[in-house]
Amino acid sequence: MNEDAIRILRSFGLDRELDLYLQMFQKARASRFAIIKLSGGTLEAKMEVVADDLAFLSKMGLTPIVIHGGGKQIDRQLKAKGIRTRKVEGLRVTDRKTMRVVERTEESLTARLVKLINEGGGRAINANGLKLITAESVGRVGGVDLGFAGKVKGANIESMARLCDKGYMPVLASLGHKDGAAYNINADTLGSWLVRKIRPKKFILVTETGGVLDKHGDLISTIDIDADLQRLISQDVVTGGMLLKVREIGALLKSVPQTVVEVCSAESLLQELFTIKGKGTFIRYTGNFIVKEDFAGLNTARMRKVIERSISKKLVKGYFKKPIDCVIVDRDYTGIMIVKRIGGVPYLDKFAVARSSQGSGLGTTMWHVMRKRYSRMIWRASASNPAISWYFRNCDGMERCGQWIIFWYNLDRGAAARLIPKVAARELTLV
Repeated sequence: MNEDAIRILRSFGLDRELDLYLQMFQKARASRFAIIKLSGGTLEAKMEVVADDLAFLSKMGLTPIVIHGGGKQIDRQLKAKGIRTRKVEGLRVTDRKTMRVVERTEESLTARLVKLINEGGGRAINANGLKLITAESVGRVGGVDLGFAGKVKGANIESMARLCDKGYMPVLASLGHKDGAAYNINADTLGSWLVRKIRPKKFILVTETGGVLDKHGDLISTIDIDADLQRLISQDVVTGGMLLKVREIGALLKSVPQTVVEVCSAESLLQELFTIKGKGTFIRYTGNFIVKEDFAGLNTARMRKVIERSISKKLVKGYFKKPIDCVIVDRDYTGIMIVKRIGGVPYLDKFAVARSSQGSGLGTTMWHVMRKRYSRMIWRASASNPAISWYFRNCDGMERCGQWIIFWYNLDRGAAARLIPKVAARELTLV
């Protein structure tokens, strides 16, 4: 990654996390960096802004797979040609005449976007002609034949990956093909399908709204599908199209929980890519965790490996035979939290995220799970701990005691002061 990349990361205040992001982007296969879905409205109003950022990414050697819609432009073209627009349950009724307009409009948008990216110094490729997406007809909905409205049947994932490996950014319209004919596919649906197959680090949906909005039009910064969705529905906070989008993302996250999903504006695209939480809506799913009061039934060998590799130290023998208050582990064993107690107060004994998942938002999600369970917490770390900057940002107070920095949240100063000597004196569990 060149100096431009380092400068942009530093501009977001990521000096302490620079090595983490460099490792994350360099180790993953090029096609797994990100999938970016651009709404038709975004291309209508902000195509130059998006193209500049995508060219910037390309010059850094980063090759997201880009998918775009074009609903607004299609509606306008159909109206200009005197062709009636009909929709059933949100799906466009697409006869042969309508499909010709859809295909021509989508192809034009792809060509313009690719041209702008390449004029900005990037290496984008119009991948529509490669016919990488195969479709099948949606058929009849509500008794109406939707014609050339399609759904995804398959995709040539390896061809996309090879383009990325060669340094090209594939740009795709939401079109599929069957028996030589083009089919109109919903762009969000196509994006989600590809995410399930490719499992990128991030799935970014760029919209005119800049995020998920509540019924008053205010942006919701974070949505936990597991903890928040039913409340948002019952309180009528998120409705209509926004609710449909959130539900679709929730279903996606349950199958690919390691992918970070964010909804943002064109102006904040780079910040969303280079930070765990940017300016849009960060959507997460915390239902993918095992929470137990002991290690029974867990693969402690895998847990040991993750802890030791993430911290670059060895756990003492017999560590998993000692009593605990709680263990939180994701089902892929890439994130682990172990909580004990000191003087009746919860003590975070271990917090580790596998290197392959660092920077993915997993740590943030696990912290959210822990804070729901424990209203207060104390823990310690050495100054060389890789997570030290994280701890500084997520504590209410801290104090140095010998070789340790003691952190806490939701403890008054007196309670913390009584516990600090005990925390500092605890026996070493990593050597």
